[in-house]
Amino acid sequence: MTAHTYTAQAKRDETILFFKRLLKNPKALGAITPSSLALANFICRHVEATSDSYVVEIGAGTGRFTRALLLYGVVPSQLYVVEVDSELCKYLNVHFPQVTVINGDASRLVDILPPHVIGKVSTVISGIPLVNLSEALQAGIAEACFSVLAEGGQMLQFTYGPTSPLSSRKLGLHKKRLGSVIWNFPAAVIWAYKRG
Repeated sequence: MTAHTYTAQAKRDETILFFKRLLKNPKALGAITPSSLALANFICRHVEATSDSYVVEIGAGTGRFTRALLLYGVVPSQLYVVEVDSELCKYLNVHFPQVTVINGDASRLVDILPPHVIGKVSTVISGIPLVNLSEALQAGIAEACFSVLAEGGQMLQFTYGPTSPLSSRKLGLHKKRLGSVIWNFPAAVIWAYKRG
């Protein structure tokens, strides 16, 4: 199956898997439904991808953003997808065989991404529910993202509350509220972070 063949059966499979994982660990998923296509498309419009850079997605879940990124023209060989849940990784590998899927912890990006990718990532897209994590874990994930980003690179994060899920002041980051997507349940707010 490719990103262009998102059948009704594939959507059902994705939804069933999401709810199975939600029942197993609701805090890890951080949402009660999969992200909407409207949210995925909004985020894709803010991805800064070039012919010689990479895009990294962390907390990929069932691949809603992965599929949108491919449809938006991100080259599969330049897309790295990181997911800590092994069952979700199996699903991602089946549905996105052309993309590198890594079963690993996003706070260890420097260790789990190939060396040639480090420092050449233009955008990290985070689907991790940071508000459910301690400040120490949030800081660890943010630091990991900025350790692999190219100079001027950005981290995109969505959240369901009105405020930034990261303390930009404590982390030395410049934050920008990109907007909100009401066609998502719950409605989502999207933030971009760069080094201050």
